Amino acid sequence: MLYSLQTDRSREAGRAMMRRRQKYSGVGVALLLGVTMPYSATQSPEPAADRSGVRFTITEAALLDWLKAATPYTFSVGNQVLKIDLTLSEPKDLRLQDSKASFQVRLKGTTIPVDQVVAPVFLLRHYDSLNKYFVVISSLPVLLPGLGTVDLKDSFPKFELPELIQDIWKFSDRPMAVNLDIRRIAVLDHAIEIGANVIFTPAAPVGTRGTR
Repeated sequence: MLYSLQTDRSREAGRAMMRRRQKYSGVGVALLLGVTMPYSATQSPEPAADRSGVRFTITEAALLDWLKAATPYTFSVGNQVLKIDLTLSEPKDLRLQDSKASFQVRLKGTTIPVDQVVAPVFLLRHYDSLNKYFVVISSLPVLLPGLGTVDLKDSFPKFELPELIQDIWKFSDRPMAVNLDIRRIAVLDHAIEIGANVIFTPAAPVGTRGTR
């Protein structure tokens, strides 16, 4: 009889302990959900996926530095009978806005007395048939002696942007080529955004190209 009472008490104590564990376990799950679910709900949505492997931007200041390095730039307008050589130099006040690039630049003629500051406007164009990007000029008004104001936009060549940018990295004793395959270019306000795929390829050491 004593053994039976002890056995019943042990069983009842075991059931009580199990109920307490279930109760505390339920409270723990509730607390966990109470903390994590509001936190997840306040997370900002992930940005839309870009097909490009990497994205980087070129600021107005960096692009202006490139223009300064690329000038003076001389081009010719007219024909064989009347040909005028003009030189662009000293670019400044570059602005990227409304999908356009505008800046001020000094224009000087070598065959006619022209020396003035002009404000050309450039556009970025993508030609689907070629699958290439070009920079074209949409406006270049110039005051020419005896001719008045003439827009030289059709006399200015368009510039093809490279599809592939390559750089050589020295990795231990094996140089490696890092290729940026340009996939997308966009003119934003105050910056140019470029999307590219990164391709790593082994490069032959300098002086050993074509040898084993």
